[in-house]
Amino acid sequence: MPPLASFGAPLQGIRAEGFSDPKSFFRFGRDPNGFDILPALPGVDFDAAWERRVEAVIDPATGLTANFISAEDLIASKLAAGRPQDLADADAIRKATKSQARPGSS
Repeated sequence: MPPLASFGAPLQGIRAEGFSDPKSFFRFGRDPNGFDILPALPGVDFDAAWERRVEAVIDPATGLTANFISAEDLIASKLAAGRPQDLADADAIRKATKSQARPGSS
């Protein structure tokens, strides 16, 4: 867990074994700078999702990049979760994806 420690994540009471439990959920930090670690996502196969990942520059000054789940896989995960907010999120992601795909949109 050295990468999490170097990020400054509070690791008290967290064991490395917990990251292999697909039902685990870890949240570190607070919005807008927080992040979640989910060892598994319902409705998403990791290997397939990794092939569809989206790489983006997150710091133009240094060229630092990060990988993100594709819109397609995020929608699948939201639909599999099935909670009202997840369903609303899936709809919003679909609309945003369509908006970005239109010619002349930016």
